[in-house]
Amino acid sequence: MTRRTLVLLSSLIALSSVGALACGAPTAPSVPAGAMRVVGTAHFFNLEGGFWAIRGDDGVTYDPKDGLPPAFQREGMRLSAVVKARTDLGGIHMVGPIVEIIDIRTL
Repeated sequence: MTRRTLVLLSSLIALSSVGALACGAPTAPSVPAGAMRVVGTAHFFNLEGGFWAIRGDDGVTYDPKDGLPPAFQREGMRLSAVVKARTDLGGIHMVGPIVEIIDIRTL
């Protein structure tokens, strides 16, 4: 392979990579200061009238302060959420920390 062919091939690969990044699938949002990313599954708890929460892969159950949005209320649905712990709030569920959902997506 000649040097010119190698340079041309390398340039084409680099340009196609940039194009793929610009037009590709949306990336997950960055995590703002004071927040964390939680990956887990949606779970319905039949306590205190019933509620939806996120069972994190880290073994922690996260209790969304406003509940899970209806589109994510399916048992076992894999989720990725950016959440902020709300230590200033109390609740009756007592399954884990109360969190505010900043962003939530299916996996």
